[in-house]
Amino acid sequence: MTPCPTLLITGGIATGKSTFCRMLSEQLPGIAFFDADACVHELLTRPEVVERITSSLGMDLQAADGSLDKTRTSALVFQELGSRLILEDILHPMVRHACQQAQHHAEAAPGVRFFAADIPLFYESGFPLTTTLQIVLGCGPQTQRQRLLARSPHHDPHFIDSRLAAQLPILEKVHRATTVLWNGGSLAALAQQTHLFILWLNQKFPPPASKML
Repeated sequence: MTPCPTLLITGGIATGKSTFCRMLSEQLPGIAFFDADACVHELLTRPEVVERITSSLGMDLQAADGSLDKTRTSALVFQELGSRLILEDILHPMVRHACQQAQHHAEAAPGVRFFAADIPLFYESGFPLTTTLQIVLGCGPQTQRQRLLARSPHHDPHFIDSRLAAQLPILEKVHRATTVLWNGGSLAALAQQTHLFILWLNQKFPPPASKML
């Protein structure tokens, strides 16, 4: 089994990671994705995970369907650091294991050229992933706030500030990255950056000769 290049995709909330991943999936054949946020959302539907979280936090945070009530949980963990740490201690090992399994599956699957992992808290959590490239999607904090308000108008400014404060500043992530896409402008500007990145990536890691015919 030959390891395929691993692309770590990270950044801050509302910096455009999901949009960038969608563009990559549409324009770059042979790329397999792991989405840490999607993994967390799936974990929070499992009764055994929900029970462990509610027991550890000492609160009934279940929604009517038995999943974890994400709105109430978010309000709690972004107000209380201790609660957030408890939640992360439960979820992060599960997400790391799922990412490792996805990486192994990608390396064994025919036709996969790249494994991409979208991990928002990669730097904050010390995520144990060996990477070929560390790609940061960035924009200014004011742009993040505007996008968050557009996405969830009911959120008050204090809640938004608490979510931003829970992550490293974008410029700190930029300094750690090997590749940066600055998404402070239009969707077209991000699309152009993505196109140029894919051209460079295909030069650095050419596809097999049979796929170039």
